[in-house]
Formats: sequence, structure tokens, C-alpha cells
Amino acid sequence: MQIRLPGGRRFAQPGPTTPRRPAMRLALLTWSQVEAYLRGKDAIIIPTGATEQHGPNGLIGTDHLIAEALALAIGERCGVLVHPVLAVGMSQHHLGFPGTASLTAAGYGKLLTDTVESLARHGFRTFYFVNGHGGNTPAASAAASDLLTRREDLRWIWRSWWERPEVKALEDELIGERNGDHATPAEISITMHLFPRAVAPLAPVAPDKPAHEWPLGPGEFRRLFPDGRMYSDPSLASAEKGKRLFELCVNLYAAELAALVGGPRG
Repeated sequence: MQIRLPGGRRFAQPGPTTPRRPAMRLALLTWSQVEAYLRGKDAIIIPTGATEQHGPNGLIGTDHLIAEALALAIGERCGVLVHPVLAVGMSQHHLGFPGTASLTAAGYGKLLTDTVESLARHGFRTFYFVNGHGGNTPAASAAASDLLTRREDLRWIWRSWWERPEVKALEDELIGERNGDHATPAEISITMHLFPRAVAPLAPVAPDKPAHEWPLGPGEFRRLFPDGRMYSDPSLASAEKGKRLFELCVNLYAAELAALVGGPRG
């Protein structure tokens, strides 16, 4: 229905809304709603990623945007609460590129353990991390080892979205050997699917493979990989590929989480 305003202007009056399950975003609940949730479940999903350069056409937020979108889709599927995304991770080697923000390894580990221990105080016991940045994993593993030595009542499940063999097989089918290691067509495809107006297409680029040792400092990283890519050809990215990868990840990880918490699979 449209309503006419003085001067001939119009606005659309909102119609009736369809009832739906309450949002699974922790940030959109009250403390009493969280307390009620904890009477039935002790699980929470924590998306984590990075704020770092992603090559000539990749978004600075690629890693945390993908992790957040996957976590929200998985949470809705399984009826599990989703914590706000931890958007800054371990990205020190990317600090040679403007826009990158990073924690130290110790700082990132402390962020994870402090977050988990805060939530555990209220009764959360199962922590399902959806990770979007490979550089986070070593620090997270060390932090988890220390925490679980002290808190054997907690479950810490860490999942990087690309780690399942089914995802790798689909990447190989859609992209092949030019996927590379950073600013990959796979991750840029997912952001094209999620944010179709934000990511510009790119002309084909050759995946360079300079010899180097790891780890690298930010200056040396930029010298070796001046446009931010690592062995990848982002021109192969497309929203259609991203949709297939995203939906596969949601299906795989939602099924796993549902088996852990006893929630619906679909």
C-alpha cells in the first residue's frame, strides 16, 4: 500500500511480516534471552577472520566477511547462537599494504581465550569457530592447547571453511591449479556472491611463484608479491562459483555442528 504525502510524495507502508525464528545473532538478543537459550543448548558459533589486503580486486574484509556469513547461515540452520565476528586476526605479513590491521600471535590467542572464558562463565561449553584466515590457525591452536589444559569441560572446534576435502574438490573443479594461496579465485568468488556490487572483475593475471622462505616480514612480502596475490589468478572468480562454494560449506559444516549439538540439519 502507498500513502500520498503533502507535495505529492509517496511512501510504501510496510505490509504484514511473516513470523520467523528469532535471529541467532548474539548481538541482537537481551541477556535474559541468552539465559533462556542456555537452558537448552551450550553451543555458540564464533566467526573469525582478518582485516587485510586481498590482491588487486579483493576486499580488505574478505576473510571475516566470509566467516561471518557462513557462521550466520550455519547458526540459522542449526538453531545455534552466533557471536559477533572477530574481524582482526594474525596478519602481520600483510602490514605492507594499506588497510591491513593485525594482532600479534600472542594478542590473537589472548582474544580467543578471553572470549571463550567470558562466555564459559555463563554456561557455554561448545565453541565452534568458523575461520576465514589461514594465518590465524597456528596461534589459535596454541591458545586452545593452553586453555583446554585448564578447562577440560570445554569443547573447542576449529574449522577453516576450505579445509574439507569436498571443498578442495569443488575448488579444483571450478578453478584448478591457478587458485593459489592468497587472494584466491575461490575466496573472491564467495565475496562476489555475497557482495555482488562490491567486487570488480579483473583481467587475467599470471600467478608468479617467487622462491622464498616462510615466514616473511611485511616489507619482504610486498617486495615478493607486489599486488598482494600469492600464486593466484583472481580473474577466474565469479559469483556463480562463489554461490556453489558457499552453499557446499554451509551444508557440510551445518551437518557437522548439528551432529554435535543435536539440532536440525536443514
